Amino acid sequence: MNSLEEYVRRVRDVLASVRSILSNQESAEVEHLIAHDECPEALRTLAWIIVEEGKRVPRETIEAIRQLSEGLIDEKHMPDDLDSHVLE
Repeated sequence: MNSLEEYVRRVRDVLASVRSILSNQESAEVEHLIAHDECPEALRTLAWIIVEEGKRVPRETIEAIRQLSEGLIDEKHMPDDLDSHVLE
């Protein structure tokens, strides 16, 4: 498996980890971006869905979103209050 395939797998894993709290439409929107090789945009979209829809997710999910989008999505395009959506 090359590094791009591994990256895409990790992004899909992040989506899979929260799929149960997303609507079918939200999941489909993120999956569509992944399928069209827009993984960073998929992560940005997922972050905004979490914040705008008031979702609570495990800290590991937020950490994975930040790690996998680092250097690919400017922080100014990510929601400021993503960390406040940690499931406790």
